Amino acid sequence: MRSRPIAMTVIVVTLGFTAGCGAATEPAERVTAVSSAPAPADVVDVVCAKGGTTVSATRYAAQPDGVHLHIRNTSGESGVYLAYNHEQRIGASGGEPVDSGTDLILGIAPGKVSLNCSYDTGSRADRPVTIEVLDPAGAWRTGAFAALGCPSPNTGVIDWVYRAGKGQTADAALTALSAQFEKPVTWRHAQEGYVDSARQTYVAMRGGKPWATALADRSPSEGTVSANLDMLCSAAG
Repeated sequence: MRSRPIAMTVIVVTLGFTAGCGAATEPAERVTAVSSAPAPADVVDVVCAKGGTTVSATRYAAQPDGVHLHIRNTSGESGVYLAYNHEQRIGASGGEPVDSGTDLILGIAPGKVSLNCSYDTGSRADRPVTIEVLDPAGAWRTGAFAALGCPSPNTGVIDWVYRAGKGQTADAALTALSAQFEKPVTWRHAQEGYVDSARQTYVAMRGGKPWATALADRSPSEGTVSANLDMLCSAAG
């Protein structure tokens, strides 16, 4: 007979604890559901294996300088490349040679991205796997070309006309590049892509109008910047 009061006491204490936390179990359940969602990983771990391309997760957070990847090759194959493509073709797409322990930083936009390894310099390729790149810090920014009056640069690459300008800073490299032009230009920074990317874009203004775009690439190993003319603005004459 003494066990019944003890059991009732336990029940009362449990209910009292629940009420003290905020009156109902529904809010507690919602908090649990939110906290159980894993945070997106900062680095995409990719393995080029004999059984195909694998990734460690499906959701990743872009960093201020782009999407970080770490690639391992366990396939035993040579001539391995990692291909990457955005589902809407936004940002960089292409392929990079990789080996075991290769680290890459890609300027590919937030959204769905497919990855797959290829072997023997492209003669055989794995089935693509899809990841989702998120941008919780708002590091990916676009719209600067349109704001400067160059909304749709022509796709024709014109970097072969002028040699690259080089310097210790982007300004120095752009100055060396524009020294080759027939007419003077002023440069305007156009934030298209990740804010801290090693590649930044600029628009050359000629006579107050947008003429062409340029890419300024910072080399981490050399500590210099190389600037190349990229595309003509659609309104350029």
